[in-house]
Amino acid sequence: MPNDIEVLLSVSLNKATTPWSLHVDESNHPNYLNPGPNAQCLVWTLMGEAASGSFLPLLGPEPERGFVWTGTAPNNGIFGSPFLSANNQLKLIDHHTGPSTSGIWTYNLRANIGGTVYTTVALSAAAQNTNPRIKNN
Repeated sequence: MPNDIEVLLSVSLNKATTPWSLHVDESNHPNYLNPGPNAQCLVWTLMGEAASGSFLPLLGPEPERGFVWTGTAPNNGIFGSPFLSANNQLKLIDHHTGPSTSGIWTYNLRANIGGTVYTTVALSAAAQNTNPRIKNN
């Protein structure tokens, strides 16, 4: 992926929720991607108190996966399959090239931190102000 652009998304432990959850920092909208000729690689990294944890495996039944789409999944070809890198980051290739790959998709992340599994909070596919999401402009 030497020509890919990496888009970094920090994931931290949110102790303000009950139960505690994962929080994806979307400040300044790193999750809003513009189309381009090269693929963009979304990179989620566990930070702060979550840094000692690890994302759950990406295969297996839905409640045990580290990444799942919620609501309507994107059409085939927009995104590659998520994968875990050697340095404990979760990555997803976004092939956003133009209007045919535009849209908004919500997802859940899950990570094991200190023996407890935490997840992002996804209220519904429509709750785009609180759900972690990817927006291809």
